[in-house]
Amino acid sequence: MQGLLPYLSIFVLMMLMGCQTGRDQLPEGFDLQGHRGAMGLKPENTMPGFFKAVDLGVTTIEFDLAVSAEHELVISHEPWFRADICLQPDGSPIPKEVERSFRIYEYDYETIAQFDCGSLQHPSHPGQKNLFASKPLMSDAIAAVDEYVRSQGRPAIRYNIEIKSDPAWDGTLTPEPEVFAMLLHEELLVLEQQLEARILDRVSVQSFDPRPLRAFREIAPVVPIAILTITEESVDEHIEFFGLLPDIYSPNYGILTAEHVSRARELGMRIIPWTVNSKEDMERMVELGVDGLITDYPDRFNELFPRRQVVPAP
Repeated sequence: MQGLLPYLSIFVLMMLMGCQTGRDQLPEGFDLQGHRGAMGLKPENTMPGFFKAVDLGVTTIEFDLAVSAEHELVISHEPWFRADICLQPDGSPIPKEVERSFRIYEYDYETIAQFDCGSLQHPSHPGQKNLFASKPLMSDAIAAVDEYVRSQGRPAIRYNIEIKSDPAWDGTLTPEPEVFAMLLHEELLVLEQQLEARILDRVSVQSFDPRPLRAFREIAPVVPIAILTITEESVDEHIEFFGLLPDIYSPNYGILTAEHVSRARELGMRIIPWTVNSKEDMERMVELGVDGLITDYPDRFNELFPRRQVVPAP
């Protein structure tokens, strides 16, 4: 038995190396998306969060859009100021029972920028670092992130833009979906001219609401469309609901099955589930064969797949 020990040691070492190598192997072009920037680490949908996501090597920054009173595109998950993460310009809290009366659609951006949406401890992300942070304009955020990426010598980054739309919000919390889609496309065109860079080539547009996606595809058919789903239905049923064949199938990770992946592949779609935060779920998604994933914690993904990790900027 003693004579076998060296061989057993080599075998164990090879097994460990094999496991590590398997973990490091991702599909070519795997898309690691930072959810609302890096929501688990810095305030959501803010510049500190976006810069943190870049430092952690995400390939895409995911964010959400609302619209101001003057039809400026504002990065925000809700079209109102949430009581649990935002403070009024004078530093006072927002009463929870009336938070939806603090409508972004009714404020000009000068006022919107005075709300602090980073200093309160996020209720579901206790490890998030708190600091004063305002909701940025989409145009300012993309310009700043692109410049930051260049300054770090990193590859050009992509943007996954969610249009926050709901029939119950039309005309009160958000514009009509056709107007929303038009505003987004026009702003991206203006940005391309201002930055002298191709932005539309690095953008995908997603929503839970079929209406703005159909409208955006009419305007810009070459921009990839992602459908966001949470219901436990088949891929075909989801497509029927949206009324279009998307480029990207983006379900909640908890409902994704091998059958979903297989059918989405047959239809030529990429599969990018949301929001995958535990290492166990990240591993399971990769084993299912997804093309990327959306996460609040890009750092955890880097710990699982260290060979793709980008060293954070000093």
